[in-house]
Amino acid sequence: MGIWSRLVGAASNDMPAELVVVIDRESVSMGDDAQSHRSELRLQAGSLLSDLVERSSPDVRVQGWSWVAVVDSTVVAVWSVDHGVVLLVPDRPLTVSDPDGIVQVRFRFLGQLDPTWLHARLAQGAPLDREALTAEHAPLARAVLEHERREREAATTARLLGPTCVRALEHLGAVVDLHSDVLCRFDIGGVAWQVERRDSMTVVFGRGRQSPLASLRPVGLAERWVLAVLAVDRRTADGLDPLPDAPVRAGAEPVQLMVAGRARAVEGSSGAVVAQLRDARDVGSLDLVLGRDLDEVVALFSLSGPGA
Repeated sequence: MGIWSRLVGAASNDMPAELVVVIDRESVSMGDDAQSHRSELRLQAGSLLSDLVERSSPDVRVQGWSWVAVVDSTVVAVWSVDHGVVLLVPDRPLTVSDPDGIVQVRFRFLGQLDPTWLHARLAQGAPLDREALTAEHAPLARAVLEHERREREAATTARLLGPTCVRALEHLGAVVDLHSDVLCRFDIGGVAWQVERRDSMTVVFGRGRQSPLASLRPVGLAERWVLAVLAVDRRTADGLDPLPDAPVRAGAEPVQLMVAGRARAVEGSSGAVVAQLRDARDVGSLDLVLGRDLDEVVALFSLSGPGA
């Protein structure tokens, strides 16, 4: 039975006084799949459709996330923390003609699509196709993110990477495009790099890859490692030995190390210093900077003085 047969219709003496609403929602992540999201609630017959959507709205409430409410196979509304219920159909009182009085409500998760934009596109007749809508929304999302990043850069004098690190990057030929307290984005030889703070970790992107090259803690380790990796890449391109002739200071700075998803036990590590690397080839750079401060790393790779 479709939703429109449950909406405004002729009253019946045997119509139930309550509607049984069976609710379900899509998962927002792999971990969210571990438990059922199915639940039930009861509404008085004649309750508004908008009230039904609001009272059955998802328990996952994150600002900027969009959900689409589907009632008895009909797309009826966009719901978000930001705007609540925004209907795609006229609001009407719910009635039923069957004695069970069951209404099925399912919420589709549309992620970080702007709720206002999503409502407008669905109201214009766009199909409820998550992949197509996400692809269409992507340029807008990138523009909004870039605007937020530029605003943050202008609003604070704090910077993620210190001046010694930035000067060394510029010595290697880096052109810094954006630098705030949580993000440093730069270009070296036409290749984009990005160092980004995420909670307690500093995540590094580069070499034209979409996934991170490394996730490190604390940020001081990230500074030293980034300089070493870029210097090693430059030495390799110049036909030199990748690593300079310098001793590894084994055990000087115990680190909890993971390479390509596999843990490497390091005796005495407290867990305060963490390095998660994508490629085994970058372990040498890590070994070289452990136990050395930033000035020592700069001197080790000759990253002071006139730039490249």
